[in-house]
Amino acid sequence: MLPYSEFTSVGQVSNPLSKADEKVFLFDLDTLVPSPFGRLDEEFARYLCGFALQRPCYLLTNANYGEVMNRLPSHVRRALAGVFAAAGTELWGKYDIQLRHEHDFSDDLYEFLVKVVQTSAFPDKRSPMLDNGPASLRMRLAGTHSTAGQRAAYAAWEREHGELPAIMNEFRVRFPDHRIYRDSDTSLLILPASYTTALVRSHILARHKEASLIGYLSPQSAISYAAPFCEALQQGEVVSQVSAPSDVSQLLSYEIRHMAAGGPAPVAPVSRLVEA
Repeated sequence: MLPYSEFTSVGQVSNPLSKADEKVFLFDLDTLVPSPFGRLDEEFARYLCGFALQRPCYLLTNANYGEVMNRLPSHVRRALAGVFAAAGTELWGKYDIQLRHEHDFSDDLYEFLVKVVQTSAFPDKRSPMLDNGPASLRMRLAGTHSTAGQRAAYAAWEREHGELPAIMNEFRVRFPDHRIYRDSDTSLLILPASYTTALVRSHILARHKEASLIGYLSPQSAISYAAPFCEALQQGEVVSQVSAPSDVSQLLSYEIRHMAAGGPAPVAPVSRLVEA
């Protein structure tokens, strides 16, 4: 089977014209809920919903939309202007999917992953180990449904054996038309070269013309699958590296003060990852 990919529009996508001074915000799910088994704090959820009523807010995650539903309450998802799930290959609106980038991974690629599973020396592999998105594959040898303790056990084993970097190096040689990322301590993310997260920026700004894009990404996302998004930023667009909901809350407090004052925003004391 030959690899094939395409971008499809599902249903109707609104295209509002934005004011020249509008800011649009993009949050990494891992900055809002750092634990893949956690759920957004209810007090912070109310705070975020209130902010999303004042400025368009989007979510980006390497997880599938089912995980987003588990980690974010429904009222938060409805408050967002959109959710870019599965590394941004899907855009979900308040109630349904709106855009999808689709790709057929080749038999050779799947056979390579089967070989990886069979030859891995990790003693406690758990099925299923693959999570398929419309144009993404995530592999976790500890199991896609593994517990926090099981993932921690694999992470400790991986630090000693260095299996994942070797897998990535071999993959890049064999499949140059795809990209592979270390998107967590325990998982690898595969995307076709025909798709990059730079398209997330394009989709947002197509809906919010002349807006400034402000992103809050986790350190791991920013150096892996979301790196093309960061590299695509233009003048006046900023991505900040944040690690916890408290960092996000602090940054948003500066934005709220700016909106109330109507003047230039003060400089937030959080390290800048990218400032174009």
